[in-house]
Amino acid sequence: MRSAFARNAILAGVFAICTLATPLFAQQKQAIPGTTVSLVAPQGFTPATAFAGLQNEKTKASVVIVEMPAEAHAQLGPLFADFDSAKANFARQGVELDDRDEVETPAGTVPLLSGTQKANGVTFSKWIALLKGAKTVLVTIQSPEDADFDGDDAEALLKSVSLGNEPSMSDKIGALPFAVAAAEPFRIVDTIGGSGVLMTVGPLNADPSGKQPLLIVAGQLAAAQGLAIEQLSETLLKQTRGLQGATIATREKRPFAGTDGYLLAGDDGAGKRFEQYLAIGPDGRFVRLIAMAETAMFDELKPGIAKVAASIGFKPVK
Repeated sequence: MRSAFARNAILAGVFAICTLATPLFAQQKQAIPGTTVSLVAPQGFTPATAFAGLQNEKTKASVVIVEMPAEAHAQLGPLFADFDSAKANFARQGVELDDRDEVETPAGTVPLLSGTQKANGVTFSKWIALLKGAKTVLVTIQSPEDADFDGDDAEALLKSVSLGNEPSMSDKIGALPFAVAAAEPFRIVDTIGGSGVLMTVGPLNADPSGKQPLLIVAGQLAAAQGLAIEQLSETLLKQTRGLQGATIATREKRPFAGTDGYLLAGDDGAGKRFEQYLAIGPDGRFVRLIAMAETAMFDELKPGIAKVAASIGFKPVK
């Protein structure tokens, strides 16, 4: 589960990005909260409130920063080095790559993949760069094709990127779009993409066997799309890896994140139980908690899950 979630988080960051075509170097470099990245933001871009990066509300462009452990670079590096391999892999995610370049940045020479992706009837130009520092860093730039932004602008943005020391866990938690705190026996492993946090129980941070309990809290901006919370809850659950065929035993309204939330609970049909909490904020944002563990130990984890759920609240949009 840990590795699968990490891959999903990486791809989510790779597919939700942006940038603008104004002169970059007339502005001051700024740190992206909760990450090792500093860069020069184009005019019209402001710090994002739902993920780590920048957004331009007028053009709907974005710059998304996704950070992973340093050792992840050894796994992703070969993908970015071989254009044919990258093209085949990203095509599975709906991204059509058409070029690969290398860009000199303050963080060193980095590979840059470029292409397009269609989403919700809009074609986006897309640039994806892989950097190595204290963390492995993916910088994804996405802009609608009809916006005034091109490859030169993407390269100019990347040339402003520098990497610093890893922020403290408290700084990374503080940069999330929601408040959250761990509760025993759960502990925080790391934040994901500036929009989620991963918790587990047990000694391993990465558990390929999937034996350790897993708890993920993730926020997203304007994703409700007019759906009732009951319908959105089941839609999101069915989109979760390992839970597409889940059996839902409980459906009930439950206070969550300071508002009227919704709880789904059941099992995955393969020896694990789950609970999913969902709340939709007044501005359309949602926050979701999903916890999974082997059936035999789930009941003893429920008090901890409930305490984590009680700690969660929306932060105001700045």
